Amino acid sequence: MSKLGDEIAKVLFRKRRGFRFTQADLGTRIGVSGSYISSIEAGRSSPRISELEDLATHFRTTAFEMIQEAYLAGEQYIPAVKLETGGPSLDELAAELTPDQRAFAREFLLFLRERERVDAVEREG
Repeated sequence: MSKLGDEIAKVLFRKRRGFRFTQADLGTRIGVSGSYISSIEAGRSSPRISELEDLATHFRTTAFEMIQEAYLAGEQYIPAVKLETGGPSLDELAAELTPDQRAFAREFLLFLRERERVDAVEREG
């Protein structure tokens, strides 16, 4: 798994524990098994972008913020951004990123989209 994938796994683990969800409970909430959540946390699987969005909803955040947190994991300070009604839009948040961070987030989202496409083809055929 990629370094970012490993960091996403750590972010998922921290958030799940912080919200006191079991792997089975979190899996049920997003329509997957607890063993699948375990495989993501262990770095054996990567979540689809739709699953990442569902997970983020249960953690009261966004998929983008989870990816940003994973990307910034090596840094000591991770900015906390509250997305409340009337809060900043995704475009406003992206504007705060450096060009390298925006490129990295885009690359990761394209990677997840491609994985979803490949998974859909495999399910059909």
